[in-house]
Amino acid sequence: MGDGFKIICPSYRRAGNVYAYGLFRDKLIIAVIESELESYKKYYPDANYMVMPNHIKGNMSVVRNYIRDNAGCRYIVMVDDDLKELGYHEKGQMVPMRNLEFRLDRILDFIENGFIMAEEIGTVLWGLNVNKDPRSYRECSLFSLTQVVLGPFSGQIIKDDGIRYDERFPFKEDYDFALQVLYKYRKILRFDKYYYVVNHLVQAGGCGDFRVLEHEKEQLELLQKKWGKEVVRYDIKKSVNPRIVPPLKGV
Repeated sequence: MGDGFKIICPSYRRAGNVYAYGLFRDKLIIAVIESELESYKKYYPDANYMVMPNHIKGNMSVVRNYIRDNAGCRYIVMVDDDLKELGYHEKGQMVPMRNLEFRLDRILDFIENGFIMAEEIGTVLWGLNVNKDPRSYRECSLFSLTQVVLGPFSGQIIKDDGIRYDERFPFKEDYDFALQVLYKYRKILRFDKYYYVVNHLVQAGGCGDFRVLEHEKEQLELLQKKWGKEVVRYDIKKSVNPRIVPPLKGV
């Protein structure tokens, strides 16, 4: 893979609650705005940091584009700060990696393999199953190629291909990014056997400080306007997250 990869975690107003640091330790780069750097260092003095300008707070697309532009690396994994667990499905059960003999090098090997496989099939985005429920995993389909991967764990190969986070989306930006990749490359590599656990719908700080139902609906409407009602479907009464139905054949 040449220049290796970096694991970068954008975080805002969650000093002391960066769960992802417990998973990746010194392999994690915490991306914070300048005014919050010292508060994070009180809790994570040995962590690696990417310091971002204060004015980009509040729009995750701007933050993610800044990270991509300044990563200094072609291969990056962006993870959410509330990423609590990684695991996989086996015989109908969820198997958290922490229940095994936890070795970070096993996760790093898995990530490197993810990038290699993404390159081999000709895409710039890979990730994990967005649903941790064992019923969402079909043992006959280890991978999917036409489904989205989202912000909590997103492996990205940075190229000069015109794909960037659309800064009209302060959130729901990960859905739009995935659709851009599907539109251009016709595939995303998703390891459906593997899942993640996050805490973003209840934890204070982060994007949650900016989200209200009205803004969620506005973002869903914009996403649907951009990609079409047949591709982006939602029922705001049931969920603030859309259902993505890409018009592509395959798993």
